[in-house]
Amino acid sequence: MSRAKVVLVGTGRMGAIRAKILYSNPRVNFCGVVDVNEEAATKLATVFNTKAYTSVSAAMQAVGGLDGVVVCTPTFTHDAVIREAASFGLHIFTEKPVEENEEKVTKLFNICRENNAKLYCGFQRRFDATYKSVADSVRSGKIGKPLSASIFFADHPCPPIEFLLTGGDIFMDLSPHDVDYIRYCLNDEVDSVFATGSSSDEKLKNAGVCDNATMVLSFKTGAIVTLTMSRSASYGYDQRCEIFGTEGLACVNNEHADSSIISNKGGIQQARLKHSFPERFDGAFATEIEMFVDGILHNVAWPISEQDCIAAQKIADAARRSAELHEVIKL
Repeated sequence: MSRAKVVLVGTGRMGAIRAKILYSNPRVNFCGVVDVNEEAATKLATVFNTKAYTSVSAAMQAVGGLDGVVVCTPTFTHDAVIREAASFGLHIFTEKPVEENEEKVTKLFNICRENNAKLYCGFQRRFDATYKSVADSVRSGKIGKPLSASIFFADHPCPPIEFLLTGGDIFMDLSPHDVDYIRYCLNDEVDSVFATGSSSDEKLKNAGVCDNATMVLSFKTGAIVTLTMSRSASYGYDQRCEIFGTEGLACVNNEHADSSIISNKGGIQQARLKHSFPERFDGAFATEIEMFVDGILHNVAWPISEQDCIAAQKIADAARRSAELHEVIKL
């Protein structure tokens, strides 16, 4: 069996999730963990019986013949990491977003093309079995012409306020997942965006950070999509999507911790929702890595294009500006 030689860059929450997947995939030779924090790199590498490095260059020199990198570092570091990996012709999988705006995203894709390095960006809903089934149904016309959609995204558990104050903008951090997904489902482009938000904590309010928000996306063919987001659902990770068309309705329903249902004279009780995104999208995260390996070993095309990456960020940024200006933003 051919195996792709891959290193992981980043040791945060997503880094730990990806490390487990890389280690357990029989088609991956998990060659190391890279982090500027050598102690953190060593700690995670030890768990998965691999080596620690402080740069992609150091890993390349030590291992030799690397095929790819999986980037799980903060967005502001993506530019340097992707440039370094591309300089060796390595294929790159990165968590969304590739970069923060269209110009930077375009530059990085161009750099990768110049070095014959493929750049893959992860939007996990595209790889989730339920979300994919609904998208396939909508795109194949099973509900007729899509007229409207309602999407609800409530996080659990609520991230620490320090994260929300420094990097947890609800429009830029949360919305791109569902924005990318609904663009793909409808096979259409957004014409205008209106958004509004609120802050449930005085510290967030004083910093101008929203932890609850609603976006209204008007698509060019006439479909109207409402995306409601919250940073905190007390009852579990709440992810729902309903797409209404001229001939039917397609739904993504929530997944529960288990499928038990207890019915008695006191009512009907069901298990709580799955705890958080690692549990809800564990299968999708694994499928992303599997397809990344397919791209490395067999040149399989990635379903998310450069323009998809750009569009999701432009729409998220338009929503952020709309909430600040209290006006509709035309795209």
